[in-house]
Amino acid sequence: MINDFDFRGMAAVVTGAGRGMGREVALALGARGAAVIATDVRAEACHDTADAIVRAGGSGRAQLLDIADITAVRAFFRGLRETVDIVVCAAAILKVKPFLDHEEEDWDALARVNLKGTFFTVQEAARHMVPQRKGSIVTFSSTSAFVASRVPEIAYDVTKGGIRQLTVSAAVELAPMGIRVNGLAPGTILTDFNRATLDSPERLRAVAAGLPLGRVGTPEDVLGAALYLCSPLSSYVTGQLLVVDGGRLCRAG
Repeated sequence: MINDFDFRGMAAVVTGAGRGMGREVALALGARGAAVIATDVRAEACHDTADAIVRAGGSGRAQLLDIADITAVRAFFRGLRETVDIVVCAAAILKVKPFLDHEEEDWDALARVNLKGTFFTVQEAARHMVPQRKGSIVTFSSTSAFVASRVPEIAYDVTKGGIRQLTVSAAVELAPMGIRVNGLAPGTILTDFNRATLDSPERLRAVAAGLPLGRVGTPEDVLGAALYLCSPLSSYVTGQLLVVDGGRLCRAG
């Protein structure tokens, strides 16, 4: 199915493109014809992704970008030379810590990147797209926006819940301008982002046993959903969160 997507003639920005799901989405868009701008807070990581796209025969370039720096986000979008059709907001940070141990700086760090950063990235992406009266913005929420995470990471959960509502509310406001806003809500996906919480074969098997599909997901498992929301195939879809979780939410509660 995902081999049928064609993004030739389109330009895409992917935040958090240096690792995990953001990297896989950037590579997949590039492999299917999109001109991809891979952004990340780590210069080496975004350059690695862009270089991989080019080596595979696609069009990719790297851009150092910290989405927590709103001035930098605004400068980045206002400095774009091309019209961007797709923006994927995958950048995020994670902190595993019990609720009663959270400090103000923990909350501030997670809210600054995950929620504030995503909010203003979506805003600037929309401003860029308004003149062309079209565009697809895809946010990254989480199943943690619906239920508590399986490990204590409450501030992360709250930010992902905020992204869920940001997606819905932005979709309503931007629809008259031809801009679609949808989100992905991945479940347990094994990446460098959360590998520390799945740090043994025993724990990995235990988590997998609790999922109806019987396995933990990989970044590749998210690709079909991501490409669908980016593509014209979802032209009548906006304000939706597409859950990709191996059936986890089916067993919630």
